[in-house]
Amino acid sequence: MNLDNGTLDNTIGTTFDPQNLEIKTKSIEQTLVPLVTQITALVNFKENIISNGKPKSERAIRGALKVGSAVEAAIERFVAVGETIADENPDIQPEMYDACREARYAGSSIANLNGSIFLENPSSGNSGAVDKAVLVKAARQLLSSVTRVLLLADRVLVKHILRAEDKVAFSLTKLENCSNFTEFVKIFTEFGGEMVDLAHRSGDRQNDLKSDKRRAQMACARTSLERLTMLLLTASKTLLRHPDDQGAKQCRDGVFHNLRLNLQLIGLCVTDGVIPYDISRYYTPLSFPSNEPLDIGLQLTASVTIKQLNEMLEMVRLTGSTNVGIRERLIGALDQLCEMTQDFTDSPITPHHQREQILDYLEECRFEMSNLIVPTSIDDNEGFCNDNVEVSVERLNRRLGDLKKQLQTVALEQVASIFRENEDHNILTSIKACSVSGDIDGVEKFLLKFRNHTEHVQDVCRLLHHVSLTDSLHVYSGQTERTLRALSPLTLFAGRTLCIHPSSRIARENLEVFCDTWAQNISDLSRLAREFDTVVSGRVAAEKQAYMSLPRPGKHGTTTKPSKPITLDVEDQQKIAKVGLEMKLLTSEVDAEAEKWDEYAENDIVKRAKAMSSMAYNMYLFTRGDGPLKTTHDLFTQAEFFAEQANKMYKTVKEFHYEVPGSPEKSDLMSVLERIPLHCQQLQVLVKSPTVGKSATFGKVDSVIQETKNLMNEIAKLVTSCFVCATKFEIEFRGTGSTRSTANEGDSSHHRMSRESTLWRRTPSTRRTAPPSNIHHHSSHDLQSTTASEKYQKIS
Repeated sequence: MNLDNGTLDNTIGTTFDPQNLEIKTKSIEQTLVPLVTQITALVNFKENIISNGKPKSERAIRGALKVGSAVEAAIERFVAVGETIADENPDIQPEMYDACREARYAGSSIANLNGSIFLENPSSGNSGAVDKAVLVKAARQLLSSVTRVLLLADRVLVKHILRAEDKVAFSLTKLENCSNFTEFVKIFTEFGGEMVDLAHRSGDRQNDLKSDKRRAQMACARTSLERLTMLLLTASKTLLRHPDDQGAKQCRDGVFHNLRLNLQLIGLCVTDGVIPYDISRYYTPLSFPSNEPLDIGLQLTASVTIKQLNEMLEMVRLTGSTNVGIRERLIGALDQLCEMTQDFTDSPITPHHQREQILDYLEECRFEMSNLIVPTSIDDNEGFCNDNVEVSVERLNRRLGDLKKQLQTVALEQVASIFRENEDHNILTSIKACSVSGDIDGVEKFLLKFRNHTEHVQDVCRLLHHVSLTDSLHVYSGQTERTLRALSPLTLFAGRTLCIHPSSRIARENLEVFCDTWAQNISDLSRLAREFDTVVSGRVAAEKQAYMSLPRPGKHGTTTKPSKPITLDVEDQQKIAKVGLEMKLLTSEVDAEAEKWDEYAENDIVKRAKAMSSMAYNMYLFTRGDGPLKTTHDLFTQAEFFAEQANKMYKTVKEFHYEVPGSPEKSDLMSVLERIPLHCQQLQVLVKSPTVGKSATFGKVDSVIQETKNLMNEIAKLVTSCFVCATKFEIEFRGTGSTRSTANEGDSSHHRMSRESTLWRRTPSTRRTAPPSNIHHHSSHDLQSTTASEKYQKIS
């Protein structure tokens, strides 16, 4: 690694293009926003103070004259800072001086022009318009020069990060060539300090980047560097202790290679759009050839291909044309999609029925595509008419949506299977036990299992990578797969080294550190799967639902004087996290039960169950420190409204149970229903109970969440019982609570009103047997009751 300043300075020296300014950091953007606002106000100042060719007041004129001088003074202070930076960094000194000179000249021009506009005669024809155009030009020049100064200062920050990287890389080279343990400890101590400095600088840069993709890449690289530093220590100690062990050498060399790859990724992120990226600055040994792209965000995946295809179809729908060029693009995109889905269909971990489902969706997509791109045979036009095109586009979009959901389902099920089986812990524990005992056959047996398991995990990461919906998930999933693929053989080398030297304390420590690092990466995969499930299930939108405008103070039974919001400590939040997780599982159960009602009309039971599920999920997010509920006062307000919704659910189900014939199912429904008011009352009492102090508030939070969980458990049972009764006795919700008017008068109108006034009705069924002929003399109400009773006896 060359630390010569000349090489670095030559790399940083780039020409400034004012027509192609792309700001990569939030700090520069935030600095320019108020300046743009002030200059815009200055340009439009004349119209604001002059009316009908005359100034509104002398005071307004004096204020206008001071504005230009104030801008000039602010620019002068800004330029002084820029010149100080130039004096401290000779490599950018000429460009910085030039930019500062332009900024000073533009500020002076704005001040002079602003004064001349208001000092001249306002009635002098067109001169005011000309002067304003000149002022606009000067303002643009000022913004351009200020932006140039800021970008040059940002280039200095990037240079400092690269120099910190150079120090780390140079220390890596010294550590790699070190063969003495004492010297190694000394160099590693210096290396640790340099890594801390790089971590601070890169962390600040990561938080300042505007691109989600670059921030995610920086986060992955910094996390990997932190973990690899510990692996470097133990792997190097193992090689120094056992210099003749080939596995220990390969293990240590692999750690060095991965360290350099992550340094290279940080360099790619910090130089993006600032200075040219020089790959030759990073040393890559011939024993580790790089066959994959470093920039994961540029890889094509199934979700990206589906998105591109949807955009093409939208253009086809708008234009109504499928000419030759559009056909070729559509066919090429569909072929790319088929190629991307091969990772799902060719994977041995994909179940057979899901593989067949994916292939069926692809075949349907090809069929709909053929209907879209084949021209009509009536004439030589290049496409269908607009109506046919819209129908074909809509069908193809629907098939693509079904395919996308199926791919997501496969990926999530495979992730769940990994954590359900928990093979990592068992295999790694067996490897350590066999290695310590010197059981070579046992070690090789479990190493083979571990190799197969790592391939399984990498396949799952690849599937997640294909269906990632955001830039950050796209990067995290790809980087997780790459990290696990790099860590797997190194863990195998560490296990074999311990097996060869079972009494070596350093080799045992090395294997334990590798196993811990593997467990950390599996934990990262678990968190990634949770985030992916959150995005797919639409929980992000649910978190933004405004149940916060709930009972206002002084209404709905709340206190007239809300308590002062108290934010819980992290430790207190961790104590209630377990209860919150249990409530989240109940939330998922209620959602699953509500989805079973899709074949029926949307009814009050389903609506209230979904609303309560969303509110309970927000309370679960509070236990994690996330979501819209920020303070305990928000939590208690949400809990009170949750109890009110539960009371409304009780009344709705109470009306529903009148339609259920006498049966064991009705008895089960009533037993669950009778427990709802008690839990609602207990929750309302807890919410209204006063508290003083943090410990009392935490106790109240714990009690409220526990009682909400109990009430949610009863709601889940209640929705299940209602669904069982509705399906067994074919009771369907009518969807309105208003009484329908009847056209007929007489005795039969009373029976019709009594039946039509309810929200529920019995669903007619083709399987229902015809009523006996001897009941023709009964009324219509008796006929319905008899038919239902006979049907119930038949079902029982």
